[in-house]
Amino acid sequence: MTIDQPIQLQTVERAERLSVRTAEILRDAIVNGTLPAGSDIPIPRIAKLCGVSATPVREALVHLAEAGLVTVHSQGVHITEPSLEGLRAAFEVREAVEGMTARLAAARRTDEESASLLEVARRSVEVAGGTDVKVFREWDSRFHNGVTGLSRSPHLERYAHNALDLSQTLRNLRPVHQRFRAASAHRHIEIAESIAAGDGNAAEELMRLHVREVLAHIVETIDAGA
Repeated sequence: MTIDQPIQLQTVERAERLSVRTAEILRDAIVNGTLPAGSDIPIPRIAKLCGVSATPVREALVHLAEAGLVTVHSQGVHITEPSLEGLRAAFEVREAVEGMTARLAAARRTDEESASLLEVARRSVEVAGGTDVKVFREWDSRFHNGVTGLSRSPHLERYAHNALDLSQTLRNLRPVHQRFRAASAHRHIEIAESIAAGDGNAAEELMRLHVREVLAHIVETIDAGA
């Protein structure tokens, strides 16, 4: 599927490292659906949309391909298509990596950081009760990224971000008519409390359980809409 309709992407500021900022812009566009899953787009068009040359675009695409978000081919780039198999694989990575980041966060966080994470967790649960999917996604990402940040492990943090972005992209399998429901958001508070208590075992178990519950709910939703 080639993208024929008009697209608007942010342009890259010259003061920024071009390839890094280009990767950020493209990552956001893929995750939020501006660049639809399953579509193809030529590299020159991406470069024009971002206001840069093809070189930083190609460098950015290397990182996005590593995250599983795109496949680069001779004609340009293919945005990863959602599939149940791909979704399960992404969540398997999330469970393993985020479980470990939660364990490390419990050992390495400060009291101030624990309190801040707990507030984010509570806020994410509050917005989960509403109907605004975008707002919940923002707070959900803020919570999960907060946990990985407290792990103090740049490598795990990178893998966790990649897996989270890929799972958020692939979860677009959800039928458009299905009502949004964040069925497992309450686990955020339990995870944050375990991290605050310094209980690495509980933090990892709860994070793994949370990720499995999210996947189960998505698969249930897909099956119901099939």
